[in-house]
Amino acid sequence: MNAQFLSDLEARARENHARIGIGIWKGDGELISSLQGSREYADLLLVGQIEGQSDLEVVSSEEPWQELARMLAAGEIDGAVRGNLPASRTMRALARQFEIRVRRLALLAIPGWSFFLGPVGIDEGETVSDRLSLVTEGAKFLKRLGIVPQVSVLSGGRLEDLGRSERVDRSLAEGELIASLARDQGITASHRGILIESCMGDDLIVAPEGISGNLAFRTLLFLCRARAFGAPVLMEEVFVDSSRARGDFIGPIMLASALARI
Repeated sequence: MNAQFLSDLEARARENHARIGIGIWKGDGELISSLQGSREYADLLLVGQIEGQSDLEVVSSEEPWQELARMLAAGEIDGAVRGNLPASRTMRALARQFEIRVRRLALLAIPGWSFFLGPVGIDEGETVSDRLSLVTEGAKFLKRLGIVPQVSVLSGGRLEDLGRSERVDRSLAEGELIASLARDQGITASHRGILIESCMGDDLIVAPEGISGNLAFRTLLFLCRARAFGAPVLMEEVFVDSSRARGDFIGPIMLASALARI
């Protein structure tokens, strides 16, 4: 996906100006102030606990992860962003509320190229079935955005490394199987082995499992200064996950507002 994709998302977010709830856990003045820039994209509702005053609408809650999921299910908000809520509690609340298995794709951008990466949860993507579902559900999600996706499936070695170790052999076989099964479903998918550099230009990159996916995400975001826009959960309702280590949540709020009403 090129730079125009992000421009189109921003324009859609401004047009929608959706009502977006964001989870806040003991938010201080600096965090609350950082949310002001997102008001061009969304009508923002803070769910949780804040320190001090804010001119933004606030719903106080001792368990904001539960309240955020409930409000989304009840249609009281058009979309939700995790904000700085604890990831494990929030994902469990979301899974229980909607009776789903949580699967997320992180939207990242470097100059001239944006793409979705998954799995990014450390406990996700541990089986072939999990990663295949990420490919198929991710492809459907991208098609909703008007993109016919090119998918890269990664594994633990070069294709010619077969035979170096049992672990590498298993990873290579799983990567080849996932790509093959995805192609059987009409998805353009390539098994790239460990050569992540060969994924340049593709729309969806699937890591060998969640730990390596999270490492790739954190390397790109915190060491290479890639732009991150949160990780939408692959579900009918709009929920965008966000790292607590972010300086602000403008990107995920913009993305949630853009995805509303699609």
